[in-house]
Amino acid sequence: RPYRSHKFPACTACRQRKIRCHFDQVAAQCTLCREKGWQCITASPAASAQKRDRSSTSGPGERSAKRTAASIGPGGDGSPQVPRRPSRQNSTIGTPAEASAEIAQPLDHPSTESTVIVGPVFQEDIQILGPYLSKGDEARQSSKERQTTTAGPSRNPLLYLSVPRRRRGLQPAKDPGSNQKLILQHLVGPFADELVDLYFENAHPCFPILDELAIKKHGAIGISSTLWSYIITNALSSWDRSPKLRNHPRPDPIYACNVAVAALQEDFMESSVSTILSSVLDMIGRPVNSIVGNIINEGRTLALAHTFGMNRNPTNWGCSEHEKRLRIRTWWAVLISNRMSALAHGTPATLTKGQYDVPLPTHAMLLTPGKENVYREQGAEHFIQLCKLCEILGEILHIAAELRRPFDAKVPRELRRLECDLDQWEADLPPYLTRPLEEGKGPGACNLHFCFLSTKLMLARTALKVANSDGQNPDNSSDHLRYRLSVLRSSAREIADFVCALTSQHLAEWWLPYTAHLLASSAMILLRCTIETTDSSARETCTRSLEALRKRLRSAREDSDWDLADIFLNQCDEPISRVINKLSTSSSGTAVAAATSP
Repeated sequence: RPYRSHKFPACTACRQRKIRCHFDQVAAQCTLCREKGWQCITASPAASAQKRDRSSTSGPGERSAKRTAASIGPGGDGSPQVPRRPSRQNSTIGTPAEASAEIAQPLDHPSTESTVIVGPVFQEDIQILGPYLSKGDEARQSSKERQTTTAGPSRNPLLYLSVPRRRRGLQPAKDPGSNQKLILQHLVGPFADELVDLYFENAHPCFPILDELAIKKHGAIGISSTLWSYIITNALSSWDRSPKLRNHPRPDPIYACNVAVAALQEDFMESSVSTILSSVLDMIGRPVNSIVGNIINEGRTLALAHTFGMNRNPTNWGCSEHEKRLRIRTWWAVLISNRMSALAHGTPATLTKGQYDVPLPTHAMLLTPGKENVYREQGAEHFIQLCKLCEILGEILHIAAELRRPFDAKVPRELRRLECDLDQWEADLPPYLTRPLEEGKGPGACNLHFCFLSTKLMLARTALKVANSDGQNPDNSSDHLRYRLSVLRSSAREIADFVCALTSQHLAEWWLPYTAHLLASSAMILLRCTIETTDSSARETCTRSLEALRKRLRSAREDSDWDLADIFLNQCDEPISRVINKLSTSSSGTAVAAATSP
């Protein structure tokens, strides 16, 4: 058939040639128009219907004349001469029903090519070679493998490169993750729709990266199987918050998570925008099973986001507003995962501030139309503030990962600037996000405050590292080092005090899974401060904080089933006991020696 469907017609060029229109969602062009360098234009259904009506009432000679006048011939630049109409403004990338950019590629997409962003290093070269290679049919044919198209403003264009869409000799699944989706459907039984609603009621307001209307409209059949699997898996952690579901036994979340991970591995073999979204949901989902797997997924997701040009500002692109919002939301979700993963796992942050120009999301981009209530507006503000915090965190991590010694002379000034930026970020918070333990707080307030305290701790840790790196620096005197150590100790105790003040209601809220690793690292820092300090009162204070933190997290695991306490209890419980016992023995011996001395 020359047309893809009645609902999504082929572009004008493919229609006139009566060939199948293979639309590429990344380049926003069909394969033919991309190879020929034409503008991909789709006539509106209303105009086509009016044209058919007029043709049916005309005589044979008049119809022939109209057909000749409307036929497409090459213009001066080789592009088809067609009326200028909006280019696919009402179409988006994704579902089999509506090709929504929010969900996935069409399952029956026959194209053997995909497009990737050409890096800024090669953009100038290809722009200069482009006009030369496009002259003549022979040159155009020879350059087909490196055919490029542009997007964005002319002063800073984006270049897309055509590449094979699949690995040669490997036949991927028609619908990656469909078998795993079937397993999860049997696992959750008739509660699938309830779990989807539960996800959008609890997790989505704090981390709004999906299109709620599109997903609920299409259901499990119309969206990416992998993405649907992760929505179900992430909702299982909120099972007891549903009045309907809490009366039934919860499926094993670890088994469900492993099934979803298998679906994601298939999806990466034929990646699309939905692969990025699914991978982000994997990294922010619970329970936390594999540290290495999360680190690998974070790297693959960031690389895939760059491949699809998610790191570029789409504001002036000729795509729909829906796709622009999708790109901005997706990029900031990837950035948050990248920065928080580097903070939690100690890996270098692979993303620097100069590698993207995507603007911060706004409330209009994050809120679901028709559901703009106060709760969701506060959740959207939580996401925006988390984006701002992660930008500051990225600069801290860049200094912390530096291996060259000594540090540059400007590093202490940069750290002081980052301290001011962090203070300013805290001062600019709305009131409902500054009171995480009080009534009237916004959704995600506890998670945001914990991320802030962890960032503050990382800054204090980096400042102490810089102060210790160069003993000849006059600023690195013993008094300065003691000050930096006291700031580090105070920051670690602040985290312990905050966690000890959490109630079961706070623990049931939405948390990033990186909290589990950050709790363990803060306890280790507090142990270090306990050992290094020479002040007995400070050591006693640190010891009490460690004991209180361990007691609270044990209670959270046993009474509230808070799985984020597992890593702390597995890694830090024994070291805390050994250090406290050793310090107690040493103190007792010192006291006895002092009492028996003449």
